[in-house]
Amino acid sequence: MSRAGLPSLGLVLGSSQSPQDILTAAAAAERADLDELWLGEDYFFTGAFATAATLLATTRLPVGIGIVPATTRHPAVTAMEIATLAGLHPGRVRAGVGLGVPEWLDAMELRPRSPLGAVRDTLRGLRTLLGGDPLSGEFASFTAHDVTLEHPPATPPPLYAGVGGPKALRLSAAEADGTVLSVLAGPDYVRWARERLAEAGAGAGHRVVVYALCMIDDDRDAARAALRELFGLYLLSGPRNPMSEVQGIADEAEALAARGIEAAILDIPDEWLDRLAVVGTPGDCARRLADLAEAGADAVALAFPPDQPIDKLVERLAADVIPSAGAR
Repeated sequence: MSRAGLPSLGLVLGSSQSPQDILTAAAAAERADLDELWLGEDYFFTGAFATAATLLATTRLPVGIGIVPATTRHPAVTAMEIATLAGLHPGRVRAGVGLGVPEWLDAMELRPRSPLGAVRDTLRGLRTLLGGDPLSGEFASFTAHDVTLEHPPATPPPLYAGVGGPKALRLSAAEADGTVLSVLAGPDYVRWARERLAEAGAGAGHRVVVYALCMIDDDRDAARAALRELFGLYLLSGPRNPMSEVQGIADEAEALAARGIEAAILDIPDEWLDRLAVVGTPGDCARRLADLAEAGADAVALAFPPDQPIDKLVERLAADVIPSAGAR
């Protein structure tokens, strides 16, 4: 749905919610007339393809898989899963591939020697197979011997890359139809990522989806307090990365993380939450969404704290935040 001043809006589901809570949140998103759903596959919580199949069958919304790590399934198996979903629900499937969390990959002994090479070759393999062509060869992280899908989709779904650094963004521009940017991607970073994608040749049709932590409350301080722990876990678990460097907080975030996450969370500056999340009053949240759209986000998928009633917050989003944007 087109909303003046706002990007397309969706929800990120699948990591913090139980399977039943995912269904409840997705139904609320559809009632609120949101635009799309996105599913992470964080190990070991909920499976992306099983969840996507259920949401595609129980809602009318497009569903994005964002993302599955390149090495946890053979690309032929991933292509088969995507083709099945796309065949059952034409035009509603978006499929994302990324690096994955190194610690989870190490636990399964699946970390590739060349992470970007694995993502590149997986995207190429998926595109080949989903296009109905045979796949053969020895690649960075897999081998295929004349593999062909029996039921390729009539129209292959768009492929997204879940990436963040300059080399990875160049890869996404060359190999993917869109890019998924992780939570804590504020407007400065989104603008920077858009510039890197454009420099690498991504066209106007290359869609950028931004994940954003979100909390809405009439009391701005209460909204920040409800979001602070989740925000801190994401920020301080890996404080130095392309996002924190571009946004100018890497040194301070590293210093905070060195004190231990639990001790440091309360000292995260409010300004960081305000700049890198969609948080505060309905008016605050509308402004943050508009800022992300202006920076180059085609869609923003919101992730709410796991201890909050997502269905009620989605209702609040539709009732108060979106009208606030229209009143600007």
